[in-house]
Amino acid sequence: MALRWYLICFLFAMRNILPNLILLGALLPTSTFAQWGVGFRLGDPSGISVKKYWSGHAFEASLGRTHLFRNGGYYRDRYDTWYADQRFNYTAHEFQGYRATPALGLQLHYLIQKDVRNAGDLDWYYGFGGQVRSQQYFYDYRYKPGPGNDWVVVRDERVTNIDLGVDGVVGLEYNFNNAPVSIFTDLTLFMELLDDPFVFRPQLGLGARFRFGGA
Repeated sequence: MALRWYLICFLFAMRNILPNLILLGALLPTSTFAQWGVGFRLGDPSGISVKKYWSGHAFEASLGRTHLFRNGGYYRDRYDTWYADQRFNYTAHEFQGYRATPALGLQLHYLIQKDVRNAGDLDWYYGFGGQVRSQQYFYDYRYKPGPGNDWVVVRDERVTNIDLGVDGVVGLEYNFNNAPVSIFTDLTLFMELLDDPFVFRPQLGLGARFRFGGA
């Protein structure tokens, strides 16, 4: 389901945004190609993507929404984990609902960029980096403090969740030879170090960038 939404959103963006980027790029002299790329990314995170190019390597930063395509089951799972960590020792408790702020993530990568042999303007790249992700949840639940007690209802219990970790990435990038525009896709494996140590999360990304700033 999540992959289908990735593809639908990416195709919509390609249809509505990419032609305008190519048209704008075609109006610029080719001497402006290459040093910087600014555009959008759909995936985890979904938002702004900035890339700085050098000869054979690059630096990439992505900032945007995380968990964008997940359903509510994710937040229920987070409640179960949070409740277990509190060690309340109530005789009974029941989850009743939640609300959540948008989850934000920052992804930073150092990349090694290489040509794909006999593939024209297609590059492949790999690299490593780190991520920080933050979100607040507000849980509604009820509990019984002891045998025979009435239920105690809790509303909007605020929980701040911050994830920090390292990752590795591999991807493909296609550069249009008649305009300073590139499209890309990548696959990242994120390993949390803070909050849930050594939990691995695969992440998929698709996007496009307008390139500028060359000599």
